[in-house]
Amino acid sequence: MSGQGEEDGRLYAPTGSAATGAATGLAWLWRLGPVLDEPDPRAVGVGDAEEAAELSGLVRAGRLAGAVVFVSGPGPASAPLPERRLATGVAAFDGGVRLDGEFTLFDGGEPLLRSSLGTHAAIVDRRILVLAAEASSAWTLLRGYWTLEALARFLPDVLERPLVLLPPVGCVRLDDVPGTAQHQAQGDDHSDSRQLRRIRSLSRAYRRGNAVLNVAVAARALSPEQAELGLEEVWPRSVAALAKGVRDGVFEPVGHGYLHLDPEALARGEIEFREFARLDEEEAGRRIDAVLAWQEQVLGRRPATFVAPAWGYSEGTLAAAAARSLHSWRRPEPGPLHHGWDVHETIDSAFRGLRGLDYGAFAAMAGAGLPPTPVLHGGLFDLRMGQLRAARDLPGLARLFLRRDVVRLPALRGLRWIGAGKLLALLRAHESVRVDGAEVRLGDAAEAYLIEPGGAPPRPARQLGLRA
Repeated sequence: MSGQGEEDGRLYAPTGSAATGAATGLAWLWRLGPVLDEPDPRAVGVGDAEEAAELSGLVRAGRLAGAVVFVSGPGPASAPLPERRLATGVAAFDGGVRLDGEFTLFDGGEPLLRSSLGTHAAIVDRRILVLAAEASSAWTLLRGYWTLEALARFLPDVLERPLVLLPPVGCVRLDDVPGTAQHQAQGDDHSDSRQLRRIRSLSRAYRRGNAVLNVAVAARALSPEQAELGLEEVWPRSVAALAKGVRDGVFEPVGHGYLHLDPEALARGEIEFREFARLDEEEAGRRIDAVLAWQEQVLGRRPATFVAPAWGYSEGTLAAAAARSLHSWRRPEPGPLHHGWDVHETIDSAFRGLRGLDYGAFAAMAGAGLPPTPVLHGGLFDLRMGQLRAARDLPGLARLFLRRDVVRLPALRGLRWIGAGKLLALLRAHESVRVDGAEVRLGDAAEAYLIEPGGAPPRPARQLGLRA
C-alpha cells in the first residue's frame, strides 16, 4: 500500500480492512493507482460493514470524495447501511442475465442496480455506494458479477476520471484432457476413441466461434504395470488431434503436471494428485522441464502458463516455474490479476449459481474489464448435472447432456475467448497504462477501453483519439 503523497492513488482502504484485497484488485483492474493508507479528498474509500461509519464520516468531512461499502447477510438499518434481508431464488438482472442462489438485498437507499428479487446495490447520502456482497469474494463467484457493473456506474463520476478497461475477452480452460495417470489409477479414464470424438467436437466448436480453448495437459501416463509412458502412448489419436488443434490455432496448451499423480504415494497404494504440492525446487524443475519438452515436441508449442493440479504449489514449484519464465495459474482472489510470475484465475467454482445454460454473466464480467476464466473438467460436468436436477430443469438437463458447457461457450456473444499467452500480453500491456487526472497514457495497451464520467458505455481508446 502507498501513502497519501502518491500522485495517482484514487482508492483508500482502512488499515487492516477485509476489503483491502478488493480495493487493490479494483485499483489494478481499472488503473486507479496505488491503494492509499490515508484518506485523500480525491479518493474513494473502500471497506466493509465494520468501516461503514468511519468511511461515512470521512465523506461528510470532505476527507474522501466518496465511499464503497461491502456488506452481506441480513441486518437492521444502521447509518449509512440500509436494512438488509436474504432472498433465495432466481435473480433476473438487466441484460437478461439470470443467476440462482441466495442473495443479500437492501430495503433502503437509492437503488443503483436491481434484479427481479430486489436491490443489490444502492446509493446512500449521494456519495456512498453500498454493495450487498462480501468483499473477500465479491466478483470471484459468478453470483457477484454485478458488483463490477455497479462500481463502473459509480466510480467515474465520483472520481471525476475515467476507468481504463481491458478489452472484453475471456480465457476458458479444459483440464485433464485427454486423461491423466490419476484417472487411470482411479479406473475412471476413458478410451482413446471416446476422447478423440470429444476433442474433434471441441475443435469444430471453437473454430466456428473464432475462439481458442486452453487445454491443460499432463506429459505422462501409466502402463497397465504402472510404468511411466508418454501420454501419446495411451491416447495416441487424441494427442494427435490436440496437436493438430494447436497447429490450427484452435487449442493452446497449458502445462498441467508430469503425471498428475504422486508416484511415491501410488507405490504406497494411495492416490495423491497434487504432485507438485511438496516438491523441492530441484525436483519440481526436473518435472517441469519434462512437461515443457514434451509439449513442445509432441503438441508443437511450449506453454506460456502452468497450473499445478488443484493449485497444489510448493514454494519450490513456484520458484522452478519462475526460473523457466513460466507463469503459474493461481486460485481466484480479489487483487491484481498479474503479479510477477503469478496469473490469477478470476472465477471460483465457475458455473455455480448459473441458471440453466445462461452464460451471460461471463460476457457482463468481460464488459466491465474482468476477463472470465472458467475452468472445466469431468467432475464439473457432474456438478452441473446435479445443479440442473436440483432445479428440476429437465430441458436444461437434456440440452447439457447433448452439448456440454465447454462446447457451448464459443457461441456466447459479447467477448472473445483467447489463449493464455494472448491474455498475458494484454495483462502486461494493461499495467503500462497511466492516468494523470483525466488524461490517459496507454503505453503498449492499444486495445484498452474507457468508461468516462457521465455514464456512457465503454468505448475503445482508439475511438477516443488515444494511441499506444
